[in-house]
Amino acid sequence: MAGSTANKALKERVARLENFVGVPDSDGVVALSILTKQHTIESVDLRKILDDFMTETSVRITNIMEDVVSLTDVVKINLKCLEDDVTFVKKFVPVHSDAIGKNQVVDALRRKTVQEYVAALSNL
Repeated sequence: MAGSTANKALKERVARLENFVGVPDSDGVVALSILTKQHTIESVDLRKILDDFMTETSVRITNIMEDVVSLTDVVKINLKCLEDDVTFVKKFVPVHSDAIGKNQVVDALRRKTVQEYVAALSNL
């Protein structure tokens, strides 16, 4: 009898292992093999989503870097133009700038062409 009880207990354990590993049970337990397949599919899907995200992010970062470089170039050009304008005005403003009103100097700085600068400064 003792052997029969041990044999019965062993059969119950084997049946539980079969249910867990791959034999579907009637009480709603999902087999381990099915869960493994589901997790593998989900893992592949997540990897694809991550790869797509990384690719898109890389493209965006590259575009932003190109925009920053372009903006820097434009700012450099604008600063150079302003520097040239200030240099030009300094050449034509008399040494004794106290004789010139501030409004006249500001007005001369607002001129866009060389002829306008010269005309405005000659009127001072």
